[in-house]
Amino acid sequence: MANLDDEFDKDDEAIPAGGLNKKKILFILVPVLIVIGLVVSFYYIFNKNLHSGAPLPYSIISAGTEEDANAVIVFYDLPEITAQLKDNTGAASHVKMKISVELSRVEDVAAVEAMVSRLTDIIIAHTIELTPDEVSGSNGLYWLKEELLYRMNLVAAPIKITNINFKNFEIQNTKA
Repeated sequence: MANLDDEFDKDDEAIPAGGLNKKKILFILVPVLIVIGLVVSFYYIFNKNLHSGAPLPYSIISAGTEEDANAVIVFYDLPEITAQLKDNTGAASHVKMKISVELSRVEDVAAVEAMVSRLTDIIIAHTIELTPDEVSGSNGLYWLKEELLYRMNLVAAPIKITNINFKNFEIQNTKA
């Protein structure tokens, strides 16, 4: 028995006083790494926003001034709209437009998301009654913007749409 005690004492002498050996480091490091791995994997599994891949249909810009530090502008992107224009000459004309609406409150985004189909319907219903000459040029585009803003605010009330921005506006003429 004395032999075993001597071998055990020799192992203790090899470890410097107050130092850590490899076994103690592994006993501490392995559980910590396992916990970190579990936390990261659960985060990726249960966070649905990471898996959506689609960008958000709106962006928030801080427009805070000295008077109102909480002022924001929210740009909500509507889906691309294609509508046929009215034309008596026999040539079919289509307009493709990508519109974003400006909101002054972040809380209005959920209500606008619920009304996207109604807003799109208003845009299409008004646009199909126009001719290519009425929407061509800067005056025609300005008039269309103001008319759509008025009609969209009528439907979206009590939400206030402050502005409409054309991200893309393209008239395509095709022969019938």
